[in-house]
Amino acid sequence: MGMSNSIIYSKHSAEDRCGVAFFSSLLARQLRASHVHNFHGFGTCEEFYVNMDILELREDEIVSLLNFVRSGAPKQTVLLMHDYRFTYLEDQLVGASDLVVNLSGEPGLQEVAGDKMIELYVPPLTEIPTLGLKKTTNRPVSLAFGFFTPGKKSFNRYVSFYEHMLRKYPDWYHIIVASSHEGDISSDSQILPRILNSSSIMFQGFLSGDMLAELTSVADLGVCFYPTGIMVNNAAPASFFAQGKPVITTYGGLTPDDYRSFTLDADHLDDIDLTNLDALAGLGANAVEYYRRNLTWEKFVVEIRTALAGPRPA
Repeated sequence: MGMSNSIIYSKHSAEDRCGVAFFSSLLARQLRASHVHNFHGFGTCEEFYVNMDILELREDEIVSLLNFVRSGAPKQTVLLMHDYRFTYLEDQLVGASDLVVNLSGEPGLQEVAGDKMIELYVPPLTEIPTLGLKKTTNRPVSLAFGFFTPGKKSFNRYVSFYEHMLRKYPDWYHIIVASSHEGDISSDSQILPRILNSSSIMFQGFLSGDMLAELTSVADLGVCFYPTGIMVNNAAPASFFAQGKPVITTYGGLTPDDYRSFTLDADHLDDIDLTNLDALAGLGANAVEYYRRNLTWEKFVVEIRTALAGPRPA
C-alpha cells in the first residue's frame, strides 16, 4: 500500500466493540483518514494516530506498534492515551511519539510526556439523530448506557439510584442499555433486571451508536456514574450534552467546575426535584451551549492540528 495521508490505528473495529474503537472510527471520519486495526502492509504515512489502552493489547502487539513508529514510516505519530497505567511499554511509545494526547485525565502522564503532551476531552461517541423520534407518552424518561457488571465500582450507585426513582418518582420510565465489548448479547443486560424488577425499566443489550443517539433524543435525563467523578474524558455525558440533555452524575477532584451548571449531583438525591421538567430542560440548554463552545469534534481536531504545527520540544 502506498502513501496514505493519515492512518488511525485501534486494535478493534467500530463494528466489534464500543469505546476506543468507536472513538477511532469517528476521528478517522473527521480527518478523512484510514481506520486500520493492523498497520502491517502500509508504506509511509504523513500522520499515524495510535489509540492506546494498554489492557487491550498483547505485549507483542505493542512492540510491533513501537517498531513501526520508530521505523520512520510515519512522518508524525500522535499517541492518543485513553488510559495510562505507568507501564514500561506505554512509556516507550510516549518517548517515540511526536505528540501525546492525554484523554485519561491522569496527571502523572505529564511527568513522562513533558512538553509533547496536550490534554483533551473525549467528544461524544454518538452522532446527532436523524429520525427525530417523538414520545407518545407524557412519562419522563431517563437513559443510561455503558457497562453494568457487578464488578464495576459504580454498579451499586446505579442500583440505588433506580431504587430511589422507582420509590419516589413512579411516573418516570427508565432505559438501560448494557453495551458489551464484542457488540453482541451481553450478560450485563441480564444482571440488572434480576435486581430491578419493574415494568418502568426497559433493559437492552448492545445497541449501535445511531440507535443510542435516537434514544438520547427522547430522554429527559442522562444517567452517568463514575467512581472518581465525571471528567472530560467521559464520552457518554458528552453524547447527552450534544443533544441538550442534563446528566445526573457524581463529582470528583477532576470534575470541571463548569459541569456543575448543567449536571445534577447524585450524592444529594433527596434535594433534587425531578418533577420540574422545565428546570431539567433549562439545564439541558446550558449543557448544549457549553458543548458547542468546548466539546465538539471540530474543536478537538483543531487542537491536535495546532499542537502538531507548533514548535516541537527538542
